[in-house]
Amino acid sequence: MKEYAARVYNHAHRMLGSREDAEEAVQDVFRKVHAGLSEFRGEARLSTWIWKITANVCLTRLSKKRMDAVPVEDGLVDESRAANPERNLMELEEYEQLAALIAALDPHEASAINLYYYEGMKYDEISEILGIPPGSVATALHRGREKLRMLCLKEKER
Repeated sequence: MKEYAARVYNHAHRMLGSREDAEEAVQDVFRKVHAGLSEFRGEARLSTWIWKITANVCLTRLSKKRMDAVPVEDGLVDESRAANPERNLMELEEYEQLAALIAALDPHEASAINLYYYEGMKYDEISEILGIPPGSVATALHRGREKLRMLCLKEKER
């Protein structure tokens, strides 16, 4: 759990758009991991299995109720960053804005963007996690990037 908790939380936050929802999703994910660990057959890597559970938990939560994006606090302290609070505040605001924009995307597009850009996964890994063909991963990434580009332009016009 220690190895994956922060990454699962960050993924859930970017998908769900709120700290509280992300925290609840993390609990759900690790409850499911714990409950299913005895049935894990090892056909895929443990990390892939955990990401699949994470994506499914987030997609299920989004399908029940589309969330409005809310600013997040990472909860992780980096001592080297404490020296420049103004820069940290600007970076946090940018992160919050981007998280809100990602949360506004179609759930599969948001999940694909999170897994590809934030987790550094390849198309075949994302395909396995989301249960879609690799070509659909490419399409979700392309559409997600285009929608983010348009949302960013709209934000700049405000």
